[in-house]
Amino acid sequence: MTEQRGIFDGQVVHRRDVCADHFELTLRLPRFADAVPGQFVQVLCRAPGNGARVTPTSQSGAVDDGPMLRRPFSIGGLRRRDGGTEIDLLGRVVGPGTEWLGRRKVGDGVNVLGPLGSGFSMPPVGAVALLVAGGVGLPPIRWMGEYLKKNGYFCVAWVGARHRGLLPVTLRSEPDRSGKATLCAEEFSRDEIPVCITTDDGSCGTSGRVTDALADFFSSAPAGRRCVVYACGPEAMLRATAELCRGYDVPCELAMERVMACGMGTCQSCVVRVRDDASESGWRYALCCREGPVFDGRRVFGP
Repeated sequence: MTEQRGIFDGQVVHRRDVCADHFELTLRLPRFADAVPGQFVQVLCRAPGNGARVTPTSQSGAVDDGPMLRRPFSIGGLRRRDGGTEIDLLGRVVGPGTEWLGRRKVGDGVNVLGPLGSGFSMPPVGAVALLVAGGVGLPPIRWMGEYLKKNGYFCVAWVGARHRGLLPVTLRSEPDRSGKATLCAEEFSRDEIPVCITTDDGSCGTSGRVTDALADFFSSAPAGRRCVVYACGPEAMLRATAELCRGYDVPCELAMERVMACGMGTCQSCVVRVRDDASESGWRYALCCREGPVFDGRRVFGP
């Protein structure tokens, strides 16, 4: 029987600073349930086994050694090896939870709950997979690329950030400035996936938004070429991606980002407005942690 989601104690076996604000941890767990790209884990951002005693002066729901509530992180990679499982997590320090996790060193323990949520679906046979990531939205996109390549699909990736210092990838060569996708990013080149790098200020790769570069690709793609887009990043980027795909009649799946207190639908806090023809109003609220975090772009940002 396949093991279902659960609570697992892991240990940091690798840590690196990816860029100015982003860090990556690899956790080794003695066991972990089956998972697919797009799913996530809820990380306990304090020492495993620590009680949830709130300090009297806390303004952020913190306990003595970290926040009380878990924090959601997309799984950025998963490997079964030597009788255990390794998972990759990418984070950006924005508050007490990510600050605690960013201080973890090799050998430190980290407790995770998961895998949770729904993942990406596979594209039709013969379709080209277009992978779009903005900022810390990289992890599920990176893993999806690896997953698809192992299953024989051709992939092209676009990765965007505000400026060079916030790019969450390791550059092995200088990205092309004309928008051509090259094997410039280590995270994708090991799977032979060409990448177009964009920065809002033009400090690295193509100047402009990642969706601008994607639009250039669509406008020059051969007629009749079947494509499917997979994207994760800031909501404004996802909206622009969905609208662009709708204009070119290209299916797209979006991994939405929401603050999730529980990750299992209990707290009802991570709502996403979606189209629903069965509803009298034509729409309803869906829980990102249960129905998502991956949604069909037409359901979230449809006309």
